[in-house]
Amino acid sequence: MKDSIPSKKQVKKAGEALANSNSSTSEYKKAMQVLSIWRSLHTTPLNTFQTTLRRKVKSLNFYSPIIAQRLKRTPSIILKLQRFQDMNLARMQDIGGLRIVLSTVGEVYRLQKNILEKSSRFDHDLKKLNDYIHDPKPDGYRGLHLIFRYKSVVHPHLDGLLIELQIRTKLQHSWATAVETLGLIEKSSFKTGEGDTEFKDFFKLCSALFAHYEKQPVSEELRGFSVIELAKELKILEEKLNIFQKLQGVAISSQYIGTNNKVTGDCEYFLVELNLRDENPQVNITGFNKEMKDMAESHYQRREITLRDEPKVDIVLISMSNVKDIEKAYPNYFLDTELFIENLQKICSTALMGIAQNKN
Repeated sequence: MKDSIPSKKQVKKAGEALANSNSSTSEYKKAMQVLSIWRSLHTTPLNTFQTTLRRKVKSLNFYSPIIAQRLKRTPSIILKLQRFQDMNLARMQDIGGLRIVLSTVGEVYRLQKNILEKSSRFDHDLKKLNDYIHDPKPDGYRGLHLIFRYKSVVHPHLDGLLIELQIRTKLQHSWATAVETLGLIEKSSFKTGEGDTEFKDFFKLCSALFAHYEKQPVSEELRGFSVIELAKELKILEEKLNIFQKLQGVAISSQYIGTNNKVTGDCEYFLVELNLRDENPQVNITGFNKEMKDMAESHYQRREITLRDEPKVDIVLISMSNVKDIEKAYPNYFLDTELFIENLQKICSTALMGIAQNKN
């Protein structure tokens, strides 16, 4: 096993080749092979983290938690390498990622406290903590990010691999989902800073309204604005851009969700493929049981290579305990923004109703 693990020098070199548009075909192919091996190494740490965190979440008696893990998509890795010139593939922090979605901000911080307590038996080293709830990103993103260095007695050859844990509320999760979904519709990666300014302003306003609702700080740009002012500005932008209509018009109905005969209650890994090529978007889910982990990763790699030049197909390999929870954890792959629209409309109508009552 150890002999097949690329060195960090080899991984860094592979990342440089993938980021370089002038790399030869042979250099690119070799780099992809290194990336595939390097990415797959993160599966064991992810499984360890998920098992431990499921136990913690259960002990804390949270209401309806969602827990999922995923290996970062190859196009996303390459894009990140291209966007940040100093990015080292061997030090990329989110190749292996876990997401926990909870009901309230209080639950988010209760879980964080439990994980970081010395007596909690979570023995991995915390490398970095970014609290984007208390200090939202300029684009409005909110959530708690913890980066850990994996440590294991059983798998010491994997020590030092970085795992990212995201903890969000359902409201924060719905915002991030809407950003990704509208990005797919508009063919702009809003989450990486691309796209029309007015669309991005819309999501900043949404984030601020959600932050007020959760009684948390808003992004620095919008601090000082009242809920009413934010709601009025958002209403103007939404009517101009028809964002709700666009989001509601693409939601995938159950008749366009396909599963193969491998998807059973025994499956642990799921390959989720979103196809936007046809008039009716479709999601296909392929399930693999625990013993088929290597097959799942191999199939994931082959499909990514096949779809490399197909911008209207998105694919991700995730691990969850129940196939029914996939849509809750990754609603962007189902173009599902119902929760986002429902909460935003409720918050805005409450704020603007106050104006009408004051006028009367």
